[in-house]
Amino acid sequence: MLSEDGRSIRMKPTIDAVDIDLKTGSTLGFYGFGDDRPNIFIIAAMNGGSATDVYTAYLVMKHLEGLNRIDGAVTVLPVANPLAFRLGVKVSPLDSQDLDSVFPGDEHGTVTERTAREIWRRAQQADYIIHLRTGKQNCVSHLVSMHREYIHVRNMTSQIGLPIAVQSSGQRGAIETEAALEGIPVVSIEMRGDLDQVDSQAAVEVREAILNFMRIKDMIEGEKIETSVRLLGRMQHVNVREEGFFTPRVNLGDRVYRDDVIGTVQEKREVTSPYDGTLVSLS
Repeated sequence: MLSEDGRSIRMKPTIDAVDIDLKTGSTLGFYGFGDDRPNIFIIAAMNGGSATDVYTAYLVMKHLEGLNRIDGAVTVLPVANPLAFRLGVKVSPLDSQDLDSVFPGDEHGTVTERTAREIWRRAQQADYIIHLRTGKQNCVSHLVSMHREYIHVRNMTSQIGLPIAVQSSGQRGAIETEAALEGIPVVSIEMRGDLDQVDSQAAVEVREAILNFMRIKDMIEGEKIETSVRLLGRMQHVNVREEGFFTPRVNLGDRVYRDDVIGTVQEKREVTSPYDGTLVSLS
């Protein structure tokens, strides 16, 4: 994009502030880049256990601000649940609801339900939805989606350059479930970090995966990197019954098979895997 005198013009986001509840400071800030199709909607900080995902959203916006043009549109909601984010809690102290469990929301309901309804209104206009979230455990950045049920979700999942995709639980009320049911391609991306801890390496990795997806969709310029995603089943948990310190013998992202030794307790008792699979999180 060029100005009248031929100088390059950088992208500036349009900002749409929507007041959900003024008394509690529940205001949603939507940052828009471009006004064409396809339209990608990026959502972060559905709860207060978020830090890396908010930073990732910030990095994506900073990159878009440095571009001359976007062939399409990107809408970013960096903090979807302002009050819960400020307090560092998962559920709202106003109504004890988890935002990512009440979609599509209710415009006449609780603060959380009204928040969900406003987000859902934007989500219905999107061609693709990316929900960023921070995992509580040490994990490899991975996709969560309903890729086994819906071809439109599987196609999107396979085009985002992270090595692992886990099957979603399909919980009703979650954005990744409700959007998929409406025919909207949607994925969640879970990454390392916690409330007061930003994992900058994970944030950069996810930012690059999102930008590469935009290049694949011919929205922004740059080299398209071929993606290779391992589509896995649902997450399974392996719990150690004995007390003591667990010492892992495997690394995040490793493939393990049933009866493989994955670690020891107190360097004595071996812990084996009851499943064939890939190690996604470890604590």
